[in-house]
Amino acid sequence: MNPGTFMPQELIDKFIDDLWFEGDFDSLKTLKTLSQTASLFLHRCRRHLFTNIRLSTENSTDESQCIARKAKNLEEVLVRVPDIANYVQNLSLLVSNFNNVEVHIISQLLLRFSMISEFSFFTCTPCDWALVAPELQSAISHLVYSPRMKTLSLHSIHNFPVAFFASCINITDLIIQWCAFEDDASLGNAETGSIARLHSFDLSGTSVGVEKLICGRSQDGSPILDFSHLQELTFALLEQEALHSLQEMLKRASKLILLRLEVGDGISLNGVFKPSSSFESLRSLSLRLSIDDLDPGDPLFGLCHELRRIERINGLEEIHIKVSTTFRLQHDFLADLNNVLTLPGYTKLRCLRLEILLWIDMVERYDREESRRELNDAVQAKCSQLFHRPSLDFSHLVAVLGIDMDDTFGHTFCESEKWF
Repeated sequence: MNPGTFMPQELIDKFIDDLWFEGDFDSLKTLKTLSQTASLFLHRCRRHLFTNIRLSTENSTDESQCIARKAKNLEEVLVRVPDIANYVQNLSLLVSNFNNVEVHIISQLLLRFSMISEFSFFTCTPCDWALVAPELQSAISHLVYSPRMKTLSLHSIHNFPVAFFASCINITDLIIQWCAFEDDASLGNAETGSIARLHSFDLSGTSVGVEKLICGRSQDGSPILDFSHLQELTFALLEQEALHSLQEMLKRASKLILLRLEVGDGISLNGVFKPSSSFESLRSLSLRLSIDDLDPGDPLFGLCHELRRIERINGLEEIHIKVSTTFRLQHDFLADLNNVLTLPGYTKLRCLRLEILLWIDMVERYDREESRRELNDAVQAKCSQLFHRPSLDFSHLVAVLGIDMDDTFGHTFCESEKWF
């Protein structure tokens, strides 16, 4: 307990933590006030106030000026109190059309941070990496290549060099969305010979040339990225041509625990699970399937066939299937799902969740409640073995679909929270 205080520092810290986790604007103002009140509040308040820095802007006509102004203000704070830079762990940067002065201000600020473990740089509209000023490129590279950097996010960056990742040897979590890659530069990494050993990889937005990153090799023949310790994979299979990249990752990800797939309309899953790959560590499988222009006989796009292929080499405990559709589905596919998941290789399954998500304009064409009754009757009739398995939590619903495009698997707006 600090001299002159009426409670232990641990309780004070707990109070400040709880205040921060409330997350509203008033809590933020209170933390700022507390940090200026007494020294025993200062460290904990700064830890929360400066952990996350976002150099971006909303609804500003002078985007680059606004970001540079934020950077300059923060730079002035760090000049007065250099230790504050050590509190910053997560940094987001919106890349804009910066002039030379703005580039210098932002670059100098980035070079001050040495404790950052998570960095995201993105654009509102696609940005060509080759047009980013060399000084800013250098500052970003310095930040990403630091030993403490663990999580890297790229959004809407085009012409991004695959060679950049050759030196990202400390990255464990990689997020790439709506990017485009070039591979003209050398991939050699002569200094260390090391490669990034990923634990999670998010490719939930289509990226052009991503196969160069997944399947590419360095000059010494080693892969650019190491998937041998990958535990979580999120992948958008929106084109059939992307299947090879997915197969390559699954072949090398022998410790994969969680797999999330978004499957585009009409894209077949046949060949996703090759028996030559190992799925014994796989515990959770989430799929989002879209049916728009046609009504296939198999709304699961070959999923049941693929599950049969890995029946004896999987450890699945949870399967979550979302089917977003503009059609009134026939429920014959449920019998196939029942036949597969009652095989001996799926006795470990503890949770099965099936959601039929209706586009909003479709709701006007027929009664949603009727669709729910149909699905409930079909599940009990065609999935009776699964439905009555004591060890399995089998839930299903029909809901109205409202998709947030920033979230791979979307958010479901359901007027009724009723689960059958």
